[in-house]
Amino acid sequence: MVNRGKHASPSSTPFYRDLVMMALGILLVGAAVFLLLYLFAGRGEDPESGAPTTSSTPTSSATTERPTTTAESEPTTTTPSTSTTTTVPSRPPGEVRVVVLNSMGLPGAAGRMTQILADGGYQTQQADDLEPELDPSRIWYRDGFAAEANALLEFLPGAVVETLPDPDLETGSDVVMVLGTGYTE
Repeated sequence: MVNRGKHASPSSTPFYRDLVMMALGILLVGAAVFLLLYLFAGRGEDPESGAPTTSSTPTSSATTERPTTTAESEPTTTTPSTSTTTTVPSRPPGEVRVVVLNSMGLPGAAGRMTQILADGGYQTQQADDLEPELDPSRIWYRDGFAAEANALLEFLPGAVVETLPDPDLETGSDVVMVLGTGYTE
């Protein structure tokens, strides 16, 4: 017979059972910590609109630089981007107030575009004229409405999307569409 000592257990089963339970406890705690880190690390949001962002993919192609001018004709330029981020509009069309301004002199063009937007579900305001004539067309947006302004490019392709350049143009709308001299119906 083997001498196990004064405090030795008659079998080694409780020792291995305790060892397995301790290992399972460590694995469970580790899995819980990993899951929490994973969940909190994936919560990226677009700081401009508060909308969740989709994946960003780096690109190697250069973005075309295009000079733009504001209503005061001060030149500004856009810079090339090295990555693209697609954002989903945070508000449905029914929650976006849009006004269309005619800057090209074609009678009724702003009213017709207003009707197209209303048919698309947008809240529209009375169309109006804007001087001086602008080219290209513009889509100006109030702070927090960048994603919605970009969604309106569907109705006005080729327009330049910018923040509202002049606080005096505040019309109570979230987005201002300006039909420029290059606009065709």
